[in-house]
Amino acid sequence: MVRIYDRDRQEWVGREREREIAALHDRDAARQRAARRAAVAVLAVCGLAFGTWALGWKDEPKPAAYLTERQPARSPGTDVGASGTEDAAPPSPEGGPPPGYESVTDDEGFRLAVPRGWTRTGEGGVNGITVVNYHSFDGTRRLQVYEVSEPTPYGSLRTFLDDAEVPKSAGFRKLSLSRLDDGPRPAARLTYLTDLAGGAGDAPDVGTWHVVDHRFEAADGKRYAVAAYGPEADGRQDERELVATALTWFCPAFTHCPGVGAG
Repeated sequence: MVRIYDRDRQEWVGREREREIAALHDRDAARQRAARRAAVAVLAVCGLAFGTWALGWKDEPKPAAYLTERQPARSPGTDVGASGTEDAAPPSPEGGPPPGYESVTDDEGFRLAVPRGWTRTGEGGVNGITVVNYHSFDGTRRLQVYEVSEPTPYGSLRTFLDDAEVPKSAGFRKLSLSRLDDGPRPAARLTYLTDLAGGAGDAPDVGTWHVVDHRFEAADGKRYAVAAYGPEADGRQDERELVATALTWFCPAFTHCPGVGAG
C-alpha cells in the first residue's frame, strides 16, 4: 500500500485517507465562500440603510431658534443696583426713532428723541431746574424740556396761563387747553401763538410762533414739560410731530421704561 505524507496533519496517510482529507478541504472551502457572500450581502444592506438614513437626516429641518425677550443693552461701565434697575441710559423702544430722528440721553439724565443734528443748550430755570433746549441749525424750530414743580400737569399749565408774573407777549393767544387723563398717567396740553420763543433771546424773528406745550407725569412720578416751537407760517404739524416723537422716547433718569414712554 502506497502511503503519502500529509503536510497539514504532519502524518503519513494512505490514498483512501487522502481522498477523505481532500473532500473535507473542498467542503470547508465551499462554506468559506458562502460565508463571504453572506457577509458581503449584509454589508451591502447596512450600507444602503445608512445611506437612506443619512439622506433623510440631511433633509430634516434645522432646529428652530427660540428667542427670549430682548433685554436692554447696558453701556460699558454701568452698574445694576439691588433693585435690578440700571444706573445708566434707559433702553429705547424697539425699532428706533423714525427717520431723521435720533435717541439721545441728555446731561440731565432723561432720554428722548430729537431731530438728528440739532444743538443742545441749557439754562437755569426757577428753583434750580435746568431748562434744556434742542434747536435746529437756523434756530427756527426748537424743542424744550424741563421739570415742573406743580402737583399736576393741568395745574401747571393753569399756573402758566393765570399767573400774571409769567411773561407773555402782546401777541399771545391761547388756541386750546386739554386734560389728557385717559392714559396710565395724568397729562395736559396747551397750544398757543406767541411773539416770543419761550425764553430763547437769540431766536430769529419768524413772526408768530406756534407752540405745543405738553406736560405730563412720567414713570418716575415727577412732572415734566415738553414744548415744541416753530413758525406759525409753515403750519402746525411740525410742532405736533416734534412733541409726539419726543414723548414716545422719553424716559426719566434711573428709570426703566418698558416699551414706549409717556405720550
